Amino acid sequence: MWAGIWTRLQVWLLMAGATLLVLAGAYAAGGRTARRSTELDAARKNLDMKRRADLVAQEIDALDDAAIRRCARRWVRGTGR
Repeated sequence: MWAGIWTRLQVWLLMAGATLLVLAGAYAAGGRTARRSTELDAARKNLDMKRRADLVAQEIDALDDAAIRRCARRWVRGTGR
């Protein structure tokens, strides 16, 4: 009688342990996926910001001295004066 109970208990314990291992593996895989997704989003944002900065630099390089002074005056003194 005790042998039968012990065998059933072992089966249930093995099933519970396997279930916990599967859940822990899924949790870890989800964490890795979320971290990778966050890294890719940050890389995309950095690339977009670099492209915008390059466009601004190109626009500034295309301006002559008088145009640069006009733009700087507008930023420094404001448009209301």
